[in-house]
Amino acid sequence: MIRRIFSFVIIAAVISSCGNTGKKEASSKVEDSSKAVKVEFASLIENPDSYIGKNIIVEGKVIHVCTETGKKLFIVGENPDISLYIAAGENMPKFPMELLGSNVVVEGVIAKAGSSPEMAASEKPAPMMAEDVAKPMGADTCVTEKALAKQASLSNIKMDYISHTVK
Repeated sequence: MIRRIFSFVIIAAVISSCGNTGKKEASSKVEDSSKAVKVEFASLIENPDSYIGKNIIVEGKVIHVCTETGKKLFIVGENPDISLYIAAGENMPKFPMELLGSNVVVEGVIAKAGSSPEMAASEKPAPMMAEDVAKPMGADTCVTEKALAKQASLSNIKMDYISHTVK
């Protein structure tokens, strides 16, 4: 009798341990597919379309933080003439102004600029008004955003912000 119970316990233990191993592998595969991949800024510049829809991590220097909305950030790599537009969604906090000039590591999903309705509206260039010319020094005139539109690479690419760390 004890032999049968012991055999049953061993068989039950083997069966239950086999089921747990499969579940762990499946959940780790799901986690791996959503993990961000570190990408060099130069690689992003060379082939930005290959990163569309992908969660990436990129490092750069902050050259602009939007003073009006606080939801736009621009970073550059080694080439200061090519910047990446990073947009924080409505549910994200504003970027702190202290980031300006800092080296940061940013995680986000690369997308075509204007791919979301709220971003499409905010990315349309505003007509130049007389009050824009008279804005005081330091006011957000979106010079960087205008420069972004003129650059050859990354001009139609944005990163939907997830998180950042300051280096």
